[in-house]
Amino acid sequence: MRKPLFHDERPYKSFFEVEEYEEKDNQILSSQRFPRLEYRERERPREIKVERRTMHRMLKEEPIKPLRTVKTKIVGNLFDRVEFLKQRITEVKAALETRKRLHKEIIEEIDADISDKQRMVAGLSDVDDIRDFKLDISTLRMEKRRENVQFWRDLLELSKELRELIEEYETESKIANLFRELKGE
Repeated sequence: MRKPLFHDERPYKSFFEVEEYEEKDNQILSSQRFPRLEYRERERPREIKVERRTMHRMLKEEPIKPLRTVKTKIVGNLFDRVEFLKQRITEVKAALETRKRLHKEIIEEIDADISDKQRMVAGLSDVDDIRDFKLDISTLRMEKRRENVQFWRDLLELSKELRELIEEYETESKIANLFRELKGE
């Protein structure tokens, strides 16, 4: 058996009704799809780009390194040794004074930075800015403490080296004076 050309599964529909029905069906489907797509597009989570402020990290705790002192061997006679020790004593004293001056300058700079930041914090209203500035202030204070400890250690090492040089100088100069007296007689 052959099926009719315009056979429809649904009985009692004419050819024109089928076309009209299909057009209406397509219109309904197309009009229903767009609102759903629009709704789905609105339903997607929005990407909000937030400008992240750079958070200053605290200085890494590095172990404080002691000052390295260089011991040199003196080659020459006793009188050359006395002169060399005398020069070394003046060099160490100059290093002590330089370290004291350097420490004073560093501490003054850190204190100036801290006071500037504290003045700036008073005028800020943004919570993130206030947090960043307070973090900067605490970092500067930590740096100040580290500098104080490093200064103390350096001063201790230089003072120790100076004491040793003075003791050697006194010993060597006494021996050199004995030889001068023997030489003169």
